Amino acid sequence: MSPVKRSNPAAPCATPLSERTAEELAVLAQRDNLAAYGVLVERYEARLFNFLLRRVGRRIDAEDLTQESFVRAWERIRSYDPTWRFSTWLFTIASRLAVSHLRRRRAAVSIESVEVSHSARHDSADHESNLRTGGLLWALAARILKREQHTALWLRYAEDMSVSEIAMVMGKSQVGVRVCLFRARRTLAESARKAGIVVNQPDPELLADNDTPRSARRAAASHTGGEQ
Repeated sequence: MSPVKRSNPAAPCATPLSERTAEELAVLAQRDNLAAYGVLVERYEARLFNFLLRRVGRRIDAEDLTQESFVRAWERIRSYDPTWRFSTWLFTIASRLAVSHLRRRRAAVSIESVEVSHSARHDSADHESNLRTGGLLWALAARILKREQHTALWLRYAEDMSVSEIAMVMGKSQVGVRVCLFRARRTLAESARKAGIVVNQPDPELLADNDTPRSARRAAASHTGGEQ
């Protein structure tokens, strides 16, 4: 009887890099695999830029910080723990760089623009209305919320991070994050009402008082027949 062949984690795998999870790519990058890290950069560059743009307010600063974040992440890639989501680890690095940048700049920063893009067109009038409402809510949030409230809201609903992950990125306690999200949603809801922004049903998740990530709710919904 021939011995059972065991897979070697360090051996090349037939799965294309583009189909690997971010965590798998990061582990490969820890072995000096530049191609794997390049896929990570392609996958997260736009998301990281949008996050930083809302932190620092100027496109040129956000672009510089995006590049610096990826350089720092590469330099520290061996310290990454694959039991954490790679996005949480990467956004923590970017958030700390943004804080340092704002401290150096010392000036009040205003959001110059809020860019909302959608990759597909939809025929549903209700869906289009919700998309427009979501864009208006994000624009309003950028104007009226404190920077840390906007950051928490963005990580929660744009990046679908859990409260514990947001706490790690922002360097706050989980209770602090929950309080921050509560105040941000309350302030945004009141301002939306005063601004005459009508929120159709189902409500855009930006105003939903639900701290469970969408991915987890979808998984639960698959067993119950629909998302609650």
